[in-house]
Parts: sequence; structure tokens; C-alpha cells
Amino acid sequence: MRSIKFICLYSLLFVLFFLFPVRGEAKITLPISPLDFPVGTMSKEEMGGFADNNVQDTIKSVSMPSKSISRTKAVVLSLLLPGAGHFYIGEKGRGEIFTGSEVVIWAGFFAFRTYGEWKKDDYIRLAQSHAGIDPNGKNDDFYKYLTFYDNRDDYNKWGRVPDAQAPYYPPGRAFYWQWDSQASQDSYRAARNSSKSAFRKAIFMIGAAVVNRIVSGIDVLRLTNKAAPQEEEDDFSNKGEKIKFKVRADLLKHKPSVSIALSRRF
Repeated sequence: MRSIKFICLYSLLFVLFFLFPVRGEAKITLPISPLDFPVGTMSKEEMGGFADNNVQDTIKSVSMPSKSISRTKAVVLSLLLPGAGHFYIGEKGRGEIFTGSEVVIWAGFFAFRTYGEWKKDDYIRLAQSHAGIDPNGKNDDFYKYLTFYDNRDDYNKWGRVPDAQAPYYPPGRAFYWQWDSQASQDSYRAARNSSKSAFRKAIFMIGAAVVNRIVSGIDVLRLTNKAAPQEEEDDFSNKGEKIKFKVRADLLKHKPSVSIALSRRF
């Protein structure tokens, strides 16, 4: 009988538990937000805009952390691609100037190289058609002598007098030439000079690309020195490693100087 009552009591409690679930509260204490201060307890006139300014400053400090700029990274980027270092430090306008200059320089380089090759093909064809040369295996010296001498015999007789080390061209078809007219030789000379001039300009464009990198690197270094004139020490490795890269620049002296040092502690 007791067991039956015991079973009935537990059955009733079980049903009541699911019909009327027990409600509880859990209190969690959160840290106070930096924006949580009693702005409502003061009037707008009493606050005088102080709270608004502090809220804005707090939001900026929380949501917009300051960006750390590496002076060395900016210079290296400029040396690899002029203007890249300026984009990195936020100088977009100056970066576009240096990058645009780089595009123009390399476009000029390929244009001059292409034109030089075209004119080279032109003067070789002229020599084949009007001097009867065989172009196989000929170096640039051979084409240079075609500019000044009417035929091979004249070259062997007079061309080697000022320079005894100049090559001697033996009889036979391999090194034969004979210009059919002075006008043909003049056309050949003009085409060859145009080709050589174009190749020289292409080399000049390579020099301009080097100068553009140097100027871009110096300019970005000057800009970072204005923002942070103190010496910067950049660590390219992880914090646990001991390799450090130092850059020191002084561009305001009579003789500006830039020094780079790589150090490692053992």
C-alpha cells in the first residue's frame, strides 16, 4: 500500500514538473563599457557638448586603432615599384605620379626596342638586296664596315690600317659585299643609325627606371621622416627572433646621407 502511494506521489510530482516548469534567474556581471557613463543625469546645457566629444573620441579609439607605418617597408616597396611605398603610407596622389611615370618609362623602353629591331631588319634587307651579303653568322662589326667601305677588298686594304686587330675577311662568298650605288649605301647607313639610336634610347629608359625608383624611395623616406623624425627600428622577424633592420636618414644636411644596417644577436 505504501509503495503504491509512493509511486502515485512521484508520478504527480513528475507531471507537475513538466506542466509548471521551474523558472530561475542567473545573474551575470559584465564589465562596464567605456561608453557607459551617466549622460542622462546631466542636461545638454550642463554637459556643454563634453559628453558628445568624449563619446566620439572613445568610439574612434575603440573602432579605429592607429595604423603603424614601417619606414623600411615603405622604402623597399618604392624601390620595387615606384609609388607603392606612397600608397602604403597613404600618399595616393604622389604614388600615382611615380607609378604613372614607371608605366610611361617601360612603355617607352619596349617601343624603342621594337622600333630598333624593325630598323635592323630594314638595313639587313638593304645589304642583302644592294650589296649581296650573306647574313648568316655575321656580327655587328661586319655590318659596321658595310657602312664605310664599298666592298670587301676596300675594307681589307684600308680598314685594317688604323686597327691591326680588326678581322680580315678572306675571299669567298661568306664575307662578300659590293654596293651597287652610293644611294643604296646611304639608305643602309641611315637605317642602321636609326636602329642604333633606338637601342640607345631603350637603354636610357632603363636608366630612367632606376632613377625613378631612387627618387621614389628618397621621397617616401622624406615623408615618413616628417611624420616620425626619430630613428625607426623595424623587426622583420617574429618577436622571438633577433634579426633587426635599421634605417637612418638625414636629408637636411649639406650632404644628405642614408644608411641601412642589418644586425643579428647571437
